[in-house]
Amino acid sequence: MSVASDEKKPTPTNQVQSDELRAQIFQRLHPHAYLDRFLVEGVRPDGRTPEEWRDAFINLEPWRKTGGKLDIDGRRFGPCKDRWNHDRLRCKAEIAEPELDTPDQGFLVPNIDLLAICSPKFKPGPPSEDAQVLSERLNAALVSTQLLPLTTLCIEPRRSVWCLYVDATCINYDGNAFDAALLAMVAALRNSEDRSNSPYVCGC
Repeated sequence: MSVASDEKKPTPTNQVQSDELRAQIFQRLHPHAYLDRFLVEGVRPDGRTPEEWRDAFINLEPWRKTGGKLDIDGRRFGPCKDRWNHDRLRCKAEIAEPELDTPDQGFLVPNIDLLAICSPKFKPGPPSEDAQVLSERLNAALVSTQLLPLTTLCIEPRRSVWCLYVDATCINYDGNAFDAALLAMVAALRNSEDRSNSPYVCGC
């Protein structure tokens, strides 16, 4: 006499949820091996190819209204909730003395803040090592590409130059912060205006 089993066979939906849970556990325990399996197949975990970019959206309206703030959202599939990184950026300019060996060049000082609110991996306090490394990479990228020639920041050689501070604040750290911050800084520099009738023009 056969006894009917009370166990239910897993439905396709339950099987998918179980597979996703196992994948999440494996990703957390073995992040490098998890990514290696995708790279071997020539695909990223989100379905993109290794060379495929995620779309980015730059909102210049706050910049124009406030005269110095800009938002950039990186979006994976379109909805704002799927943003891969969200940065807020602010520019300010001050007059400074030039360096002795570069008397006709001003200063461009990029900086990025990785606040505790943007990711659990960051804690309140002084700038983290990640933030310092990102700021150095942003400075190298902006200066080496001559996006804004430092000679255009000269007011009077050997006496006074402009020092531009480009500060980015990461609101949601969930992707490539370097790309998002660099896009925001380039957009900010391209859309900056000189409102003091000074010789300085920031139009890249």
